[in-house]
Order: sequence, then structure tokens, then C-alpha cells
Amino acid sequence: MATIKKEDCTCPRRKKPTCPHKPYRVTYREPGGRAGKPRQVSFKKLEDAEAFAVKVERDKDLGTYINPKGGQKTFEEVWQEWVQAGTLEESSRRNYQSVYDNHYGPFFGSKPIGGITPTTILEWEADQKERGYKETGINGRKNVLSSVFNYAVAAEFIGRNPCKKANPRRGPGRTMTPVTDEDIPTMEEVLGIIAETPKLIRAGFWAMAGCGLRPGEALALADESMNWERSILTVDHQVSAYGCQEISGYRRGVKRGTKHRTFEQARQTPVPDSIKEVFNDHIDSFGTWGERGWFFESPRLNDRHPSYDWFLDQFKTAARSAGTPQYTPKSLRHFLVAEAIHNGIPLFEIAAWVGHRTTRTTELVYGHLVRRAMERGARTMHNRLGLKLAPFKGLIVPPQLTPVEGDIEDWDDVA
Repeated sequence: MATIKKEDCTCPRRKKPTCPHKPYRVTYREPGGRAGKPRQVSFKKLEDAEAFAVKVERDKDLGTYINPKGGQKTFEEVWQEWVQAGTLEESSRRNYQSVYDNHYGPFFGSKPIGGITPTTILEWEADQKERGYKETGINGRKNVLSSVFNYAVAAEFIGRNPCKKANPRRGPGRTMTPVTDEDIPTMEEVLGIIAETPKLIRAGFWAMAGCGLRPGEALALADESMNWERSILTVDHQVSAYGCQEISGYRRGVKRGTKHRTFEQARQTPVPDSIKEVFNDHIDSFGTWGERGWFFESPRLNDRHPSYDWFLDQFKTAARSAGTPQYTPKSLRHFLVAEAIHNGIPLFEIAAWVGHRTTRTTELVYGHLVRRAMERGARTMHNRLGLKLAPFKGLIVPPQLTPVEGDIEDWDDVA
């Protein structure tokens, strides 16, 4: 139980009301019985000490006790703990650091984690809007922010996640931003971008649009990953800016495994005949290199993979030349998924092809495209049934909804 002890100061009685000392000291143990760490908190007034003593014991009974010093940690300290607690790759850590420097650090960095309230979150959102960021991007960054506060709650630094009260209209669990029509290029726009791409790397962009590869995965295309007879590509490597010493001997290069998957969990994706022909033409023109028969080689260094940044620059240049600078390499994956959904391919197959962690990701990002396929579904069944009914007209007798004279007894039995 929490106990209160008064330790009188040496100040004269007439100055005690205004002296800085806190004579009432509350002593208690953290949860865990005798194993709990002893704590002491001092107060100026007896009533404040009594209120704290009651509260701390009640919180221990309810399992909601929070270490008072935990809330004094700055947001930056908790952020660093949260990042280090995960199993992120170096490239992901650097991306998180960039997001922190641009969006979280200037606003939250030096604030105590326990002093951030729902009002603070709303003020941050308003600041993001004033800086010209779109609502979808703000919501995505708020989801990350909420994860940091969830960690702080689990670590008992704070009692509640302030993000959850900052916007009660948000549905639970929605951490993905659905694509819009503006995010998905048309067939003509895809062909326009690829036509402006240098021939040295063009097959990689075809692989993104036709097989749903990510940029790093497209750069790691290799003859050994292709099953030419069955038209299946095994996606098991990626070119990255970090952590590639195992294979390349350099920080930048190729490494085993892809996003969300280790090398042993490699995914497979079908290769259209037209894309397979593109791959063959690329090999005939440029050959392959290395033990795995890599498709793409650095334009400046022999036996080295092209850099990830160079690949992205080639896309940006091609998109601008094609008159569609609004698209990113991810737009080619959006194109593939949209076309697959519109042609009736099940979501679980699409998720496996493009490497989503679960079908939940596919549903959240692309699920609305399935609803647009309802008209196609009705038309398909009409073509299957409606046009075939003419020979049966007059032969199909609809069920009777009212009893005939001979059925009266049966209806009485039912009643």
C-alpha cells in the first residue's frame, strides 16, 4: 500500500506556505508485489499526496498503472525505441528516418510523450495541411504515428493512444490508402512510357507492367529465375541500396529475398508470352552476365548491377517525355492489378503474384475495383443464361403462388 510521510523543512513557519519544499512524500511499489520497484513522489499539499496515493493503488488493481517517469520521455526517444524494436531492413529504417525528419521531428520531437494529447494530434494534422500535403498522405503518416503511440502504451509510457481520440470518424484497422483512377495509367499511357525508356532497361519496365514486379525486383531479373517452358518467373532477388554485401560484396547491389519474403519464401508470377518474347529479345541484344545470368548491367561498371536510383531516374525521364509525369514506377503495378481484377482473376491469386503480405492489402488498396466489375458479372451471366432461354419459352412453368382447388387440404395441413 502507498504510504504518506511528512518530512518538515527548516523554513520558518511564517514562510512555509511559500517555500519551495514538498514535505509530503508518497512511497509505493510498482506492480509486482515485493519484486516491484519502490518509488517516491513528493507533494506540496497533503490533499494532493492523498489523492495520488489512492490513484496509484487503484491503477495497480486495474492494471492501468503507468510509470510517471515514462511519460517524460521525449517523442524522439520513443520513436527511436520503436524503430529499433522492429525487424526492419536498413533501407526501411532510413526511409522512416526521412519521414521523421520531414513530418514528425519538427512538431513532436522534443515534446514529452505523456504531454501529447488528441488536441496536439489535430494541430499536427492542420500543420500538415497548411504545408500543402494531401489528405491521403497525412492519413498514412498518421497511421504510422498511431503505431508509435501504441508502442508507448504497450511499454507503459502512456495510458492511451491520443491518435485514437483525435479523429473518431476513422474506421479501425484501415492502414492502406486505396488507389484512385488517377493512379492507374491506361494501356496507351503504359506503352507511351515504355516507348520512351532506353532499350538497355526497357525489359525491366515491361516486367513491372506485365508481371507486377517492384523496381528492385525488376532490376534483379535473371535467366536462372525464369522457367521458360512453363512461363513462370520466380521472384527471389532484389536490387537495393543497402545490405547487399552477401552477394555483391558492396553495400549497393543485389541480395537474396524480396519485400516481406526471405529467399526461401520466394513467390512465383506468370509471364505473358509477349513479355517472354521481350525477355528473349533483350538477351539476344544485350546478353546476360554473372552466374545467375542477370539481365541488366550497370552502364558504367562491368559486372555490377544498375543502381536503384538510376532506374527510378530513367522512369521519371520516360514519364515526362511521354507527357505523363504524374506516374511513378508503382503505377505500372497498379495497371497490372487493375487489369487482372477487371478480367475476373481472384484477389488471392493477384496478391500472390505481386507479393502482398496478405490478401487484406489487396482488398484495401484495390477492393473498390472489384465492385466496378459487378456490371461485367451481370453481363456475363446474361450472356450465359439470357440469350439461351428463347427455345425454352413456354416450357418453363413458374411456381404457383396460390393453391388450386385440389390442394386445399394440403394447405390446411401446412397452416
